[in-house]
Amino acid sequence: MTKEQVNPDYYKNKSIETYDAIVSQLSPLEVIGYHRSQIMKYTMRFGEKHGETIHSSLMDASKAHWYSEKLIQYMNDLKTKGIDIEPTTNIEELFKEKK
Repeated sequence: MTKEQVNPDYYKNKSIETYDAIVSQLSPLEVIGYHRSQIMKYTMRFGEKHGETIHSSLMDASKAHWYSEKLIQYMNDLKTKGIDIEPTTNIEELFKEKK
């Protein structure tokens, strides 16, 4: 699977790449969550969207890998800049019944 198949030109043919436009609007914690959600999406649908073929499985695995690499690079950039992320409430806490 080539980089062009994972991140095709139609995402990059604008004045700003679609990926860069998305992450520019997010806080550091949201960027990390965005990457995690994309990794989970491609991992969970592994091979199912375009039929259960080796090609579709490889496409999904490659996309999950691409987002994993982006996440690692982003977190390394934060570390280099001395930026830490704030802990946040687990989503389960938002839905607990109030006593």
